[in-house]
Amino acid sequence: MAGQIDRARAARLMQAAGLDALVLAAPESFRWATGAPAGVAANWRRLGAAIAVVPADPALPVGAVVSDLFAGPVEAAGCAPLVRHPIWPETADLRPYLDETGDAAAWVARATAARPPGFTRPATFDRAAALAGLRQVLAAQGFGHARLGVELSAVPAADLPALEAACAPAGLQDASLLVERLRAHKSPAEIAWLREAGLITEAALLSLIPEIRAGATRDGLGQHFLELVRQVAKVRGTGGVTAWEYVGFGASPWASPGVLGRGDVVKVDVGAVVGGYSADLARTFTCGPASPPARQVHAALRQAFEVGLAMFRPGVALRDIHAACLGAMHETGFPSYARGHFGHGLGASIWSEEFPYTAADSDVVLEAGMVMAFELPWYLDGLGGFIVEDMLLVTEAGAETLAGGGLPHALVELG
Repeated sequence: MAGQIDRARAARLMQAAGLDALVLAAPESFRWATGAPAGVAANWRRLGAAIAVVPADPALPVGAVVSDLFAGPVEAAGCAPLVRHPIWPETADLRPYLDETGDAAAWVARATAARPPGFTRPATFDRAAALAGLRQVLAAQGFGHARLGVELSAVPAADLPALEAACAPAGLQDASLLVERLRAHKSPAEIAWLREAGLITEAALLSLIPEIRAGATRDGLGQHFLELVRQVAKVRGTGGVTAWEYVGFGASPWASPGVLGRGDVVKVDVGAVVGGYSADLARTFTCGPASPPARQVHAALRQAFEVGLAMFRPGVALRDIHAACLGAMHETGFPSYARGHFGHGLGASIWSEEFPYTAADSDVVLEAGMVMAFELPWYLDGLGGFIVEDMLLVTEAGAETLAGGGLPHALVELG
């Protein structure tokens, strides 16, 4: 299989939960389990565009339901059984017939000869056809009466009754948290994508620094960062890179009106995305000398950041890191500081944040192979937005910064 799922780890967690298989509905989880894209129909975020069935027995292949247009990569990944369902684009594979005599009409007729009478394509995709395919996959895998863990966090409420009917009489239970725990532990390939994303992000951010000067606009800085990502990726030979940016400055960090002026605080929170995996890196600058209050706030955040950073190693509970960071902020003279989390997992979610969170109510303990964004932010209308954030790979020895380490944690006063 070409996916990133650790089947042995999945088997242990499924056995502990009393599950025979996982039914994965999120497009990101489908790709993680199969190594193949869920396809364009998944953009509607409705159940059925692509579904993966992961048996608890790691010796058995992952089954899949996918649209006909995107079945090729799923088949190549070794998914079995594999059931295709039609979506709206009309398509046919003419390659087997190009050397035969005849015209295009004859080739198309041969390529579509297996279609049932009255075959039509839906306006988008047919949920009933997709779920009938799921029922076929479950039957072929011997899971007709199994205990199925379903990623219910990715199943719209409007689709749940149809899913229950398609799986009956198999029993369903929510396995959303189990899937999140599995995805939190990264494969070597996932770590490589995140490392490359981090290196590109850092290089682009370093190149952006000279542009952070009086007269710059928020949109101008943001667009320039995105262009720098493209340039860095091209030099590194990394294809298919996208990026996001959140640049904010001034006394109203959420709005960033007008142009950058002397004394303004500049928060730069950015990430390149490689292979669908997003970096998340942030620093704080000032345009000219920082005011004493800005220095006071950033010094407190940096001190708390260093306290938490020293704790990133296997066996440490995320809630303990949250408590230590919160306590450090309180001790520096800000007893009302009350941020809900100090970072999150990194991976291929619908945005840059995913499970687990460094929060007071987290029951997650750090393990080698987890990749976390660790951050200390604060948004103060009238003063500015502040942040220190790094990408960390938890290793057996502690934690490794996935970006190159060329950005200082200190408040950088420019000009």
